[in-house]
Amino acid sequence: MRTITHKMKEPFLSSLFNLSGGIFLKTIKPFKKGDFIEVNGEIGSVTSSNWTRSEIKTIDGEIIKVGNAQFLLGTLNNLSDKNIIRLELKLNVSYSENMTEVKQSIYNFLKGHSNILKSPKSKITVTKLHKNHVELKVAPWCLLDHFLELDYKLENDMYKHLLNKGFNMPNKEELFSEIREIA
Repeated sequence: MRTITHKMKEPFLSSLFNLSGGIFLKTIKPFKKGDFIEVNGEIGSVTSSNWTRSEIKTIDGEIIKVGNAQFLLGTLNNLSDKNIIRLELKLNVSYSENMTEVKQSIYNFLKGHSNILKSPKSKITVTKLHKNHVELKVAPWCLLDHFLELDYKLENDMYKHLLNKGFNMPNKEELFSEIREIA
């Protein structure tokens, strides 16, 4: 379980800001329990909210406690009524590549794609370390109406984009031989 709070030198001020945020939430009601929200880049479903803190459950099942000051000082998007979905794409990249450059190239590719949403932000994470390559999960967001089309072709388009940029990507034969070695 993680906690997201505003870093203040005085605990009293932090508590006061969290209470102010709670008053804001009770007055404006920007979300309710069960809503799917994004606050400061964290995305999840609201499980509870009180005067000083709220809890969200992320897509990965993690519970995050959010100080209510974050709703005053940060960015809040209620995604419940926006009809969006997250894609989960896999890419394999050779260890010899600079991962910072690979990630930047992927972000640039996604930014240039008209059907990928700017918010919530796309995430790139390492899911597995293999013998000769790293397996990445690329998780951009799109409208539900574009999901099937993007799920079908975006991973392949991204693979071709990285190859065209000169990155070393293992081909299917290399991946299959590694699987045979493991078996």
